[in-house]
Amino acid sequence: MAYLQSLLHEILRSMTPLELVAAATSLLCVYLTVRNNIWNWFWGFIGVILYGWIFWQYRNYANTGLQILYFLPIQFYGWRVWLKGNPAQDDALPISVLSNRERVLWTGAMAALTMALYFVLLRTNDPLPFADGLTTAMSIVAQYLQVHKRFENWLIWIAADLIYAFYIFPVQHLYVSMGLYIVFTVLATLGAIQWWRLYRTQREPDLTETPNGDKTGV
Repeated sequence: MAYLQSLLHEILRSMTPLELVAAATSLLCVYLTVRNNIWNWFWGFIGVILYGWIFWQYRNYANTGLQILYFLPIQFYGWRVWLKGNPAQDDALPISVLSNRERVLWTGAMAALTMALYFVLLRTNDPLPFADGLTTAMSIVAQYLQVHKRFENWLIWIAADLIYAFYIFPVQHLYVSMGLYIVFTVLATLGAIQWWRLYRTQREPDLTETPNGDKTGV
């Protein structure tokens, strides 16, 4: 009981209005992404700016750079791709999955990027160079796949969110963000389920009614 009281006191002491707003906007962004709603990019833009500043204050330089140099411009790119990502039919981009070859290539890219970031962060005073490098690499790949509506983005987000929630944020005493990323893990799981259902629905043949009322595929 004493430990729980001490933990609650630490959580309340460490909470800031900025972190609460950043958490709320990021939560709304992920929820809208799960719903396949294009407005996720607007709220993502706000959350990216706020978390960029928070990470800078805690010397989490890999994720600071990730927010400002990658996540910020990709919010505009993602909006455009989702809006007119299927120009052949002049409509929004459909959900798709990676081929086995693409999965191997993206996994290799994450591994290479992780090691590159790790050696760079060793030269800074980043307190968690490997964890920051790994989650940064995973986030870069997951966000790019999300922009192009690849189902596998959710699987990468789930893994990254677990590392953030149960290692990085507790070590840095960012307890609001820790709780947020636990929620993100749940939402990413729901997102994977929802997007898989949408993907399966998109793959079903169109059905039209014949003159006698029967439905046939076309």
